[in-house]
Amino acid sequence: MILEKEEFERLRGNLMGEFAAMSDFCARRLSFGGRDFFILYIIGHASKDLLNKFVIEPISAAYLRGGAGFPLEDIVTGGGFSVALGFEAAKNAVLEGNALIVFPDMPPDIFGYICAVKNDEGRANTEPETENVVRGPHDGFNESAAGNAVLLRRRIKSERLKSEKLTLGTLTKTEVILMYISELVNREALSLLKQRLADIRADALIDSGSVEMYIQDGRHALYPTVGNSERPDKVAAKILEGRIAVLVDGSPVVLTVPYIFCEGLQVSEDYAKSPFFATFVRSLRFAAVILAVFLPGLFLALTEHHMGFLPGEMVAFMAETRKDMTVSLTWEIITAFLIFEILREVGLRMPKAVGSAVGVVGSLILGESAVSAGIISPFVLIIVAFSAVCNFICAPYMNPNAIFRFLLILVGGFFGLFGFFFVCAAALLLGAGKSSFGVPYFSPFAPLSAEGLRDFLYMAPIWKMKKVPPSVSGKNTVRTEGKA
Repeated sequence: MILEKEEFERLRGNLMGEFAAMSDFCARRLSFGGRDFFILYIIGHASKDLLNKFVIEPISAAYLRGGAGFPLEDIVTGGGFSVALGFEAAKNAVLEGNALIVFPDMPPDIFGYICAVKNDEGRANTEPETENVVRGPHDGFNESAAGNAVLLRRRIKSERLKSEKLTLGTLTKTEVILMYISELVNREALSLLKQRLADIRADALIDSGSVEMYIQDGRHALYPTVGNSERPDKVAAKILEGRIAVLVDGSPVVLTVPYIFCEGLQVSEDYAKSPFFATFVRSLRFAAVILAVFLPGLFLALTEHHMGFLPGEMVAFMAETRKDMTVSLTWEIITAFLIFEILREVGLRMPKAVGSAVGVVGSLILGESAVSAGIISPFVLIIVAFSAVCNFICAPYMNPNAIFRFLLILVGGFFGLFGFFFVCAAALLLGAGKSSFGVPYFSPFAPLSAEGLRDFLYMAPIWKMKKVPPSVSGKNTVRTEGKA
């Protein structure tokens, strides 16, 4: 049984009606050997070169040599060919950039034939500006999820690297790809991730940041529980430790779960250096993060409420520098940090050609003016500048640290050391009870894992890291026999 002409026209009319207001929709009518058919596609979204080379030319050649009786899948060449079993499948295929071939005499259960001619032209795989390295690969992800999956497969050439494709967003129909090693993946985390993705009810998901908001642990998480990176080598290494990569079409940032706190202190270049130097640099990063967050609040708590703990020379120097000040020390520090955050945001949002210049000039002019006007003292300016610079050393925690630092400044300024250490203890307890997809956030430190500590602040040689981190994968898998 085949579709009658009237039924075919009705179904084709429904599809044409769906795209009636789209000026870039093309319904091209062709006729070969007395047989009419339509090719439906979106101009620009489907590649004209691929359409002509792998679809129209092979069909034309088949009719000319009398081979039109062969199945269409034997005639059409190219990367992909499938059958659209229904109106929705046909519509979605066209919206995804494919071409749809429709014949009047097709079986009733087939609406059309889908030819993969999607225009995949996009940005080149350039080095990410946010994760520069001196030694290591210099390629980065781009906005194509399928292309990003290829970059990961180039590094993990194994059939055990699995991928699952999902579609999210009722309007955007965003393609999401999950990639993981079947034998290493944390099954509990994988199941939880799939459940959270399935629970997303949204009409639009444009960027991986939107997906991150839906799948993160906790409704209002200050510190990240989902990792992200634009570096294929970094994401591949995380997959090899049992994590899951979430690739979102349209975003060059790939998400990874589970995510634990110590990952923020690790850089992919550490594994290309001497273990001694890598350990030294990681210790510097950790110390810088501690100073960036706690130094201003602790300084304020001591100077406002516990001056007796400070050396006499320091107290006398501070008194001398603040004798003409018009505001309290608490508001002095808050004002200085607010000015810094405003300048940082201006430097980020301005065009690159003028952004850095505006930031430098603004810092010099405002800093000098604030000191001259008696709003900020030189000693406080040093504390603020040092803390602000230290905060840049650990990019994943730069924004949450800035907020937590303001909280400690307020508590230290109004309640002294008691309030300061109370908030610190509460934050540590909350962090210890926190998890990312079932994995403790402070692992391998809490709970303690001897194998995990080999890659925390101290970095052991690669050949000594014999097992996949059990705190992440939940498995006791050996990945190397060590050095002979």
